[in-house]
Amino acid sequence: MRKHLEDSALEALCRSVLGNAFAAFWGADMEARFYPYIGLTHTIRRRGSAWEIRISDHCRKAPKPVLEAIVMLLACKVMRRSPLRSFLRTYALFRTDPRILEAVRKRRLRRGRKCIAGERGTCHSLGEIYRELNSGYFNNQIEIGKIGWGLRKSWSRLGHYDPVHHTVALSPVLDSPSVPRFVVRYVVFHELLHAAFDDASTGGLRRHHSSAFRRAETAYPDCARAQKFLRDYCGKRR
Repeated sequence: MRKHLEDSALEALCRSVLGNAFAAFWGADMEARFYPYIGLTHTIRRRGSAWEIRISDHCRKAPKPVLEAIVMLLACKVMRRSPLRSFLRTYALFRTDPRILEAVRKRRLRRGRKCIAGERGTCHSLGEIYRELNSGYFNNQIEIGKIGWGLRKSWSRLGHYDPVHHTVALSPVLDSPSVPRFVVRYVVFHELLHAAFDDASTGGLRRHHSSAFRRAETAYPDCARAQKFLRDYCGKRR
Protein backbone atom coordinates (compact mmCIF):
# COMPACT_ATOMS: atom_id res chain seq x y z
CA MET A 1 0.00 0.00 0.00
CA ARG A 2 1.42 3.40 -0.98
CA LYS A 3 2.29 5.64 1.91
CA HIS A 4 1.00 9.19 2.26
CA LEU A 5 3.72 11.83 2.26
CA GLU A 6 2.94 12.66 5.90
CA ASP A 7 3.23 8.99 6.92
CA SER A 8 6.63 8.70 5.26
CA ALA A 9 7.83 11.81 7.09
CA LEU A 10 6.42 10.47 10.39
CA GLU A 11 8.19 7.15 9.89
CA ALA A 12 11.50 8.93 9.21
CA LEU A 13 11.03 11.02 12.35
CA CYS A 14 10.29 7.91 14.44
CA ARG A 15 13.40 6.13 13.15
CA SER A 16 15.57 9.12 13.97
CA VAL A 17 14.12 9.91 17.41
CA LEU A 18 13.84 6.33 18.66
CA GLY A 19 17.14 5.17 17.19
CA ASN A 20 18.98 7.97 18.99
CA ALA A 21 17.18 7.40 22.28
CA PHE A 22 17.06 3.63 22.89
CA ALA A 23 19.28 0.74 21.79
CA ALA A 24 16.18 -1.47 21.45
CA PHE A 25 15.22 0.52 18.33
CA TRP A 26 18.62 0.52 16.59
CA GLY A 27 18.22 -0.84 13.09
CA ALA A 28 14.75 -2.26 13.87
CA ASP A 29 12.06 -2.41 11.20
CA MET A 30 9.53 0.31 11.89
CA GLU A 31 6.15 1.17 10.40
CA ALA A 32 4.53 4.45 11.45
CA ARG A 33 1.45 6.26 10.27
CA PHE A 34 -1.27 8.67 11.27
CA TYR A 35 -4.51 6.92 12.23
CA PRO A 36 -8.05 8.35 12.43
CA TYR A 37 -8.69 7.73 16.13
CA ILE A 38 -11.59 9.63 17.65
CA GLY A 39 -9.38 11.32 20.22
CA LEU A 40 -5.70 11.85 20.92
CA THR A 41 -4.85 8.17 21.06
CA HIS A 42 -1.34 7.02 20.20
CA THR A 43 0.02 3.46 20.28
CA ILE A 44 3.27 1.57 19.90
CA ARG A 45 3.41 -2.22 19.52
CA ARG A 46 6.08 -4.76 18.83
CA ARG A 47 5.27 -7.16 15.99
CA GLY A 48 7.98 -9.81 16.03
CA SER A 49 11.20 -7.90 15.41
CA ALA A 50 9.39 -4.81 14.05
CA TRP A 51 7.70 -1.85 15.72
CA GLU A 52 4.28 -0.51 14.74
CA ILE A 53 3.46 3.08 15.67
CA ARG A 54 0.08 4.77 15.29
CA ILE A 55 -0.33 8.51 15.96
CA SER A 56 -3.73 10.20 16.03
CA ASP A 57 -4.31 12.07 12.79
CA HIS A 58 -5.35 15.07 14.89
CA CYS A 59 -1.56 15.51 15.02
CA ARG A 60 -1.03 15.44 11.26
CA LYS A 61 -0.23 19.17 11.17
CA ALA A 62 1.47 19.27 14.57
CA PRO A 63 4.89 20.95 14.79
CA LYS A 64 7.92 18.65 14.75
CA PRO A 65 8.70 19.13 18.50
CA VAL A 66 5.18 17.91 19.36
CA LEU A 67 5.54 14.78 17.24
CA GLU A 68 8.97 14.13 18.76
CA ALA A 69 7.45 14.48 22.24
CA ILE A 70 4.64 12.02 21.42
CA VAL A 71 7.06 9.45 20.03
CA MET A 72 9.35 9.78 23.06
CA LEU A 73 6.42 9.46 25.49
CA LEU A 74 5.36 6.25 23.74
CA ALA A 75 8.90 4.91 23.81
CA CYS A 76 9.39 5.74 27.48
CA LYS A 77 6.19 3.94 28.30
CA VAL A 78 7.15 0.74 26.47
CA MET A 79 10.74 0.93 27.79
CA ARG A 80 9.45 1.66 31.30
CA ARG A 81 11.44 4.87 31.63
CA SER A 82 10.40 8.24 33.03
CA PRO A 83 10.02 10.83 30.24
CA LEU A 84 11.68 14.22 30.42
CA ARG A 85 9.44 16.97 31.73
CA SER A 86 10.10 18.97 28.57
CA PHE A 87 8.32 16.28 26.52
CA LEU A 88 5.39 16.25 28.94
CA ARG A 89 5.09 20.04 28.80
CA THR A 90 5.30 20.16 25.00
CA TYR A 91 2.57 17.57 24.58
CA ALA A 92 0.37 19.07 27.31
CA LEU A 93 0.40 22.46 25.56
CA PHE A 94 -0.60 20.79 22.29
CA ARG A 95 -3.41 18.60 23.62
CA THR A 96 -4.97 21.49 25.56
CA ASP A 97 -4.92 23.82 22.56
CA PRO A 98 -8.55 24.97 22.03
CA ARG A 99 -8.34 24.12 18.32
CA ILE A 100 -7.33 20.53 19.06
CA LEU A 101 -9.97 20.15 21.76
CA GLU A 102 -12.64 21.41 19.37
CA ALA A 103 -11.49 19.07 16.59
CA VAL A 104 -11.73 16.09 18.97
CA ARG A 105 -15.17 17.20 20.18
CA LYS A 106 -16.52 17.52 16.64
CA ARG A 107 -15.22 14.10 15.65
CA ARG A 108 -16.82 12.50 18.69
CA LEU A 109 -20.13 14.08 17.75
CA ARG A 110 -19.83 12.81 14.18
CA ARG A 111 -18.96 9.28 15.28
CA GLY A 112 -22.11 9.05 17.37
CA ARG A 113 -22.97 8.18 20.91
CA LYS A 114 -21.32 5.51 23.02
CA CYS A 115 -23.44 2.34 22.87
CA ILE A 116 -24.70 1.41 26.31
CA ALA A 117 -27.48 -0.84 27.57
CA GLY A 118 -30.36 0.17 29.82
CA GLU A 119 -30.02 1.64 33.29
CA ARG A 120 -31.67 -1.30 35.06
CA GLY A 121 -29.38 -4.29 35.44
CA THR A 122 -29.94 -7.71 36.92
CA CYS A 123 -28.90 -6.60 40.41
CA HIS A 124 -28.54 -2.81 40.40
CA SER A 125 -30.54 0.07 38.95
CA LEU A 126 -28.18 2.82 37.83
CA GLY A 127 -30.98 5.28 37.15
CA GLU A 128 -32.20 4.98 40.71
CA ILE A 129 -28.67 5.40 42.11
CA TYR A 130 -28.03 8.42 39.86
CA ARG A 131 -31.18 10.17 41.06
CA GLU A 132 -30.33 9.47 44.72
CA LEU A 133 -26.79 10.82 44.37
CA ASN A 134 -27.78 13.81 42.26
CA SER A 135 -30.31 14.84 44.88
CA GLY A 136 -28.20 14.05 47.93
CA TYR A 137 -24.79 15.37 46.84
CA PHE A 138 -25.22 17.62 43.79
CA ASN A 139 -28.44 19.52 44.53
CA ASN A 140 -29.89 18.02 41.31
CA GLN A 141 -27.42 20.10 39.26
CA ILE A 142 -25.97 17.19 37.23
CA GLU A 143 -27.79 16.63 33.95
CA ILE A 144 -26.96 13.25 32.44
CA GLY A 145 -28.39 12.42 29.03
CA LYS A 146 -28.23 8.68 29.71
CA ILE A 147 -26.81 6.31 32.28
CA GLY A 148 -26.54 2.59 31.70
CA TRP A 149 -24.49 -0.58 31.72
CA GLY A 150 -21.72 -0.91 29.17
CA LEU A 151 -21.77 -3.67 26.58
CA ARG A 152 -18.27 -4.97 27.36
CA LYS A 153 -17.02 -6.50 30.58
CA SER A 154 -13.99 -4.60 31.81
CA TRP A 155 -12.17 -5.25 35.07
CA SER A 156 -9.90 -2.21 34.72
CA ARG A 157 -12.21 0.55 33.46
CA LEU A 158 -15.24 0.30 35.69
CA GLY A 159 -16.95 3.55 34.71
CA HIS A 160 -16.83 6.24 32.06
CA TYR A 161 -18.30 9.71 31.69
CA ASP A 162 -18.62 10.94 28.10
CA PRO A 163 -18.46 14.76 28.27
CA VAL A 164 -19.57 15.21 24.65
CA HIS A 165 -22.82 13.27 24.91
CA HIS A 166 -23.24 13.57 28.70
CA THR A 167 -23.59 9.84 29.29
CA VAL A 168 -22.34 7.56 32.05
CA ALA A 169 -21.58 3.88 31.47
CA LEU A 170 -20.55 1.29 34.05
CA SER A 171 -18.87 -2.02 33.37
CA PRO A 172 -21.36 -4.90 33.66
CA VAL A 173 -18.92 -6.75 35.94
CA LEU A 174 -20.36 -4.57 38.72
CA ASP A 175 -23.92 -5.76 38.06
CA SER A 176 -23.42 -8.79 40.27
CA PRO A 177 -24.86 -10.04 43.57
CA SER A 178 -21.22 -10.15 44.74
CA VAL A 179 -20.96 -6.36 44.46
CA PRO A 180 -22.65 -4.38 47.27
CA ARG A 181 -24.83 -1.44 46.35
CA PHE A 182 -22.55 1.01 48.17
CA VAL A 183 -19.75 0.08 45.75
CA VAL A 184 -21.87 0.75 42.65
CA ARG A 185 -22.99 4.02 44.24
CA TYR A 186 -19.37 5.05 44.70
CA VAL A 187 -18.47 4.35 41.05
CA VAL A 188 -21.51 6.35 39.88
CA PHE A 189 -20.55 9.16 42.28
CA HIS A 190 -17.03 9.20 40.80
CA GLU A 191 -18.42 9.60 37.26
CA LEU A 192 -20.85 12.30 38.37
CA LEU A 193 -17.90 14.18 39.83
CA HIS A 194 -16.37 14.15 36.36
CA ALA A 195 -19.58 15.67 35.03
CA ALA A 196 -19.53 18.34 37.74
CA PHE A 197 -15.86 19.27 37.38
CA ASP A 198 -15.69 19.02 33.59
CA ASP A 199 -18.81 21.09 33.00
CA ALA A 200 -17.77 23.72 35.54
CA SER A 201 -14.12 24.13 34.57
CA THR A 202 -13.56 22.97 31.00
CA GLY A 203 -16.77 23.59 29.11
CA GLY A 204 -17.48 19.86 28.93
CA LEU A 205 -13.96 18.87 27.89
CA ARG A 206 -12.38 16.11 29.96
CA ARG A 207 -9.43 16.68 32.29
CA HIS A 208 -7.55 14.24 34.47
CA HIS A 209 -8.25 13.94 38.19
CA SER A 210 -7.27 17.24 39.75
CA SER A 211 -6.46 17.81 43.42
CA ALA A 212 -9.89 19.42 43.87
CA PHE A 213 -11.50 16.36 42.26
CA ARG A 214 -9.61 14.05 44.62
CA ARG A 215 -10.63 16.08 47.68
CA ALA A 216 -14.30 15.88 46.68
CA GLU A 217 -14.00 12.16 46.01
CA THR A 218 -12.33 11.29 49.32
CA ALA A 219 -14.99 13.31 51.17
CA TYR A 220 -17.59 10.80 49.96
CA PRO A 221 -18.46 8.64 53.02
CA ASP A 222 -17.95 5.23 51.37
CA CYS A 223 -14.90 6.16 49.29
CA ALA A 224 -12.18 4.23 51.16
CA ARG A 225 -14.40 1.21 51.83
CA ALA A 226 -15.55 1.00 48.20
CA GLN A 227 -12.03 1.43 46.82
CA LYS A 228 -10.75 -1.41 49.02
CA PHE A 229 -13.56 -3.68 47.84
CA LEU A 230 -12.81 -2.88 44.19
CA ARG A 231 -9.09 -3.52 44.60
CA ASP A 232 -9.84 -6.96 46.01
CA TYR A 233 -12.74 -7.78 43.68
CA CYS A 234 -11.11 -6.68 40.43
CA GLY A 235 -7.53 -7.52 41.34
CA LYS A 236 -8.30 -11.22 41.55
CA ARG A 237 -9.62 -11.23 37.98
CA ARG A 238 -7.04 -9.16 36.08
